[in-house]
Amino acid sequence: MTRVREGEKEADLPVWKHHLLCDESGNYPALLNHWETKVFEIETKREGFAFWYRNPQYTGQSSLGIAYVEAEQYKIVRPDFLFFAEQDGKMVVDLVDPHSLHLADALPKLEGLALYAEHHSDAYRRIESVAEVKGKLRVLDLKRQDVQDAVATAENAETLFSSGLADDYQ
Repeated sequence: MTRVREGEKEADLPVWKHHLLCDESGNYPALLNHWETKVFEIETKREGFAFWYRNPQYTGQSSLGIAYVEAEQYKIVRPDFLFFAEQDGKMVVDLVDPHSLHLADALPKLEGLALYAEHHSDAYRRIESVAEVKGKLRVLDLKRQDVQDAVATAENAETLFSSGLADDYQ
């Protein structure tokens, strides 16, 4: 069992099944927040689901990093999840990134993801950003041109997730 230390306390990390880098028992230790857990539960029930990857939030070859610009400086967003599924005899990848709207970098990160989707959409079945609006998870399909256009001209991310461009995440 993998343990995490917070201050003076230690606790066991929860384990999850079907991770790309699971142990010999099929378990992967990870601490997922409420939204990430909900995304995990929804995505792993999709037809054809095979396995998932928790994209590390640190620099390295094992981490997908996508450039974005904030205050005229380049930064990196590391989308939380890659989900792999079998579809028509092929393995396909879904990039799903739950992100909090209250953070100042919400829109710049969304802009970076939309630009990435514009240039790399052929590599993925889905590229989606998920956020909570008024207690409900909403999703933007960043492969859609109209969504990319709206992100490029938006003044804030919450407006996008509250609009008709977003769907309820299910």
